[in-house]
Amino acid sequence: MNEPPQCVVAIDIGSAGCGYAFSADYTFCNNPCDVATYRWFAEVGKFASLKTPAAILFDSHQQFVSFGYNAQEKYITILESNDQNNWYYIEGYKMALYSAVEAGEDVRDDFSIKEMGGKAVSAKTVFSSTIKYFYGHFLKEVQEQNHSFQREKVHWIISVPAIWTDPCKQFMRESAIMAGIPGKQFSLVYEPEAASIYARFLQIDKVDAGQNKTILKTFQPGTKLLVVDAGGGTVDISAQEVLDEYGLKIIHKVRGGDYGGNSVNMAYRQMLFRLFSGPSLLRFKKEYPMDYMEMMRSFERTKIRPTKPDDKTVSTMIAAPLLEISEEESECNIHEIIKSSQYANQLRVKRDKLLINLALFKEFFEHSLNELVIDMKAVLEHKRCADVSAVMLVGGYAECELLRNIVTQTFPQKEVFVPHEGGLSVLRGAVIYGHTPKIVSSRICNYTYGIAVSKPFKADVMPIDKCYEHDGELWCRDIFEISYKIDTVVNIGDKKQIELNDTFLLPEVQHRREEPLRVDIVISDKEDPKFITDEGCRKHAMIIVQPPKGQWPQEVHGYVEFEIAGTEMIGSYINSETNDRTSIIIEFLPRKEQRVGNDSERRRIFDPDRIDTDNE
Repeated sequence: MNEPPQCVVAIDIGSAGCGYAFSADYTFCNNPCDVATYRWFAEVGKFASLKTPAAILFDSHQQFVSFGYNAQEKYITILESNDQNNWYYIEGYKMALYSAVEAGEDVRDDFSIKEMGGKAVSAKTVFSSTIKYFYGHFLKEVQEQNHSFQREKVHWIISVPAIWTDPCKQFMRESAIMAGIPGKQFSLVYEPEAASIYARFLQIDKVDAGQNKTILKTFQPGTKLLVVDAGGGTVDISAQEVLDEYGLKIIHKVRGGDYGGNSVNMAYRQMLFRLFSGPSLLRFKKEYPMDYMEMMRSFERTKIRPTKPDDKTVSTMIAAPLLEISEEESECNIHEIIKSSQYANQLRVKRDKLLINLALFKEFFEHSLNELVIDMKAVLEHKRCADVSAVMLVGGYAECELLRNIVTQTFPQKEVFVPHEGGLSVLRGAVIYGHTPKIVSSRICNYTYGIAVSKPFKADVMPIDKCYEHDGELWCRDIFEISYKIDTVVNIGDKKQIELNDTFLLPEVQHRREEPLRVDIVISDKEDPKFITDEGCRKHAMIIVQPPKGQWPQEVHGYVEFEIAGTEMIGSYINSETNDRTSIIIEFLPRKEQRVGNDSERRRIFDPDRIDTDNE
């Protein structure tokens, strides 16, 4: 949007929870941190939360029915009436997008997600319906509060993990458009950047007790910090430097992975599987869905509940129907089941509580916390991050005491803090970003960017297999003409240009004068690639330029321009004769570094929350 928006609305689609927040322009001017959020209420358990579950329900025609707590509770009644084959119910689908890309699927158009019973549903339908739900909820809410905004002057922000790649972000853009949000009224923001933006503006009287000095010290201009956005599905680690005028500068390429809070839940469910057997768990979940849901919610609360120094166990709810089913199928009582399992002396059942030995409880976090420490150390080893002095933890998983403790113990020289209501930091920061998008002034170039060009052939330095003839001259094809190099700092608004000319002189090439000009934009994970066929290079995008008035002149002069613009680049071809400009949006790709020893196979164990053929 060229003019400032009347209102900014941010949507956070999390792996576990979702929500939205907003503020009007006049509110932002008075207090940037005065961001309105919505409290969500659950009938099951009778409690309120800052976010609603990432759960969505469609009817037999894949038409949207309900979302969040309402979807969960309606699906329970569907299960109880054994009518689930006529419905589509999906939970935690954000990770399905991430996993599809990691598995090599092309998600730019669409891909399939399996709902709870194993039926396929369009992922774009799921995500666009989610965005449309919050779009409608916001409009209804502001109408009830007698706010008046022109729809075309509302700007929408969707927060995304910084480790998401181009296909993921393109998918989210198209889902937003499908939900009815015009492209010019829509932007993406990286979650860890949004979180630090909020903390940068945070009023000291709203900071958790004892953290006032830390916040003030951390956000002094020139200070460097790590922002760890620990969500349900993924963890993002972003290194940033604080600038004057509330600005931020990204100083290292993002690290992170799919080891968020849900990986702890999965480890717990795997323990239940080994203890009670898969068939017992599935039967329990099918016959007593409400009890299963409440049992897992109880573990969510246990996961973040602080422990006392003399605690030997932690307790979480265990549902009576699960005990009855397992005792019936095993013909043993629960005490005998535990005694004969690998968890003897580590578990006890006392009425409706499962008492878990503290050491076993910590094992549920082992994979997640190990991965977190490895990634944080890797970032801090970089020369630009050697003087990082603080770590800010945000996201729902950051509320977990064990996570905070491991970060504090591993990095004792760093100030570690969690901003007030850290689970909403991303949402509130995303709203602030929507009002002041230039607040993040620079980023790290995570790839080498350029275009594919041809140059006059030089036999002594160019391979003969790339030589070809055009207009009576010898040329070398597939040359990687570099615009921006990997691991360099680029400022928002930076522009670089590459001259690009063509000729149509001889009779045999005259037919090409009516064809569009195609500019291949290429990327590489190497600093100085020579040819686009070198290892690590790939085509990233294409600018297609139509000939002016249907035909190119015999000599065409122009240039390609790359402009750094927020979380993306703008790639343009400019005709030097006419000044006509053809532009495309190129996602400014984050690069997730791969490590040896991927632990994905270890996590492919039966999970009763996934009833599909992937379960072993």
